[in-house]
Amino acid sequence: MKKVVLSVVALAASMAPALAADLVKKGPAPVAVAAPAAVSPWDIAFGGVITTDYTFRGVSQSNRGPSAGAYFEPQFNTGFGTLYVGLAGYSIDWPSAPAYGFTDPSAEIDLYGGWRNTWGAFSLDLGLIYYYYPKEIFNGFTTDSDFLEIYAKASYAVTSAFTIGANVFYTPDLLNYGETFATAGINADAEAVYASLTAKWVTPWTYGDLGAYISGEVGHWWIDNNGWAAALLPDPSYTYYNAGIAFTYKAITLDLRYHGTDQNVAECRSFLLIGPGNPASKWCDDTFIASLKFDTTLMALK
Repeated sequence: MKKVVLSVVALAASMAPALAADLVKKGPAPVAVAAPAAVSPWDIAFGGVITTDYTFRGVSQSNRGPSAGAYFEPQFNTGFGTLYVGLAGYSIDWPSAPAYGFTDPSAEIDLYGGWRNTWGAFSLDLGLIYYYYPKEIFNGFTTDSDFLEIYAKASYAVTSAFTIGANVFYTPDLLNYGETFATAGINADAEAVYASLTAKWVTPWTYGDLGAYISGEVGHWWIDNNGWAAALLPDPSYTYYNAGIAFTYKAITLDLRYHGTDQNVAECRSFLLIGPGNPASKWCDDTFIASLKFDTTLMALK
């Protein structure tokens, strides 16, 4: 019996170093590393604005009164640029009084879509936009001001703070004027090309999330004046410019901007197809506008 016990003790002693070695070699099991979450190619940009006056290339659309607007833009990243479609709306005020002769739509609705991409410092945006004016009323001349524009927008970041840009917009029938003239028996065109240069400087004046930038634009709208010449009105083409400063806080922007054109009273009436004596000159007057904007995306909110 004693020999058996001694044999078992000896065997256990001989196995101890081997078991200890196995424990050292195995160690703790490796921790599994989770795979990075897949980034969705989909995003949605959206925002809104409240402004003291809604102008379109220097011409008031809200009768020099306040306006509000909003937009919604789904986006899809293809890996070679972003495809997007959008819907935007703005409150406008085209008076229907006989002295003005406007069609008084209930709003401006913009339907747009396109493609944009960035290569280093250079960015390009190609698309089209349809301006829809619902519930227009007959003014003795037309009931439809809807029109389509095709656009190309390019920008180049000279530095991380300073960007320059160039834009071109083309429409085959501005505000449906051509069709309106044809209905009236006048053979006329209403093609128009708007081209502009822009600049933006992001200032170093920051405080926490507060920032600021200074920007401006100068452009010219070449409007085919065959229709206006046939109607014995001046050439409606004109130059537009704006300059201002904006203060930013996260997704909020307060924009303070001066807008102007080189139109005189007669040229403004010509652009709006309003006869002499009608009170339309203020629609094209130079003006200062303050706007409060909100812009963000779903990805930015996550």
